[in-house]
Amino acid sequence: MRAKKRYLLIEISGVDSSEEFENRLRSTLNKMEPLISIKANVRIIKELFSRMPDGVLGVISVENSYKNQVIFLLSLIGKFYKSNVLTLKSSGSLKKIKVEETRYGTNAK
Repeated sequence: MRAKKRYLLIEISGVDSSEEFENRLRSTLNKMEPLISIKANVRIIKELFSRMPDGVLGVISVENSYKNQVIFLLSLIGKFYKSNVLTLKSSGSLKKIKVEETRYGTNAK
């Protein structure tokens, strides 16, 4: 039986590119708990990346059993970078997260 996934709509302030968004997410997770990216099967969905006036809005995929742990570790991003993480939506369906993303003014279809 395969594990259920959760999609997280995340906004990071102080970032201006998708590469920097991905680097900050991965390095924060690896610094706090080295194997959590592998255990939780964290994937950044690059098609759903959008720039906001003060940061970046992106979607990541996480296994359901590690969802809360990943959100907590990402909330500690301020220890390493001058930025904040805001989890805007947690959903089991990518379709629901796309609808929520359009509510925040992005161009996702």
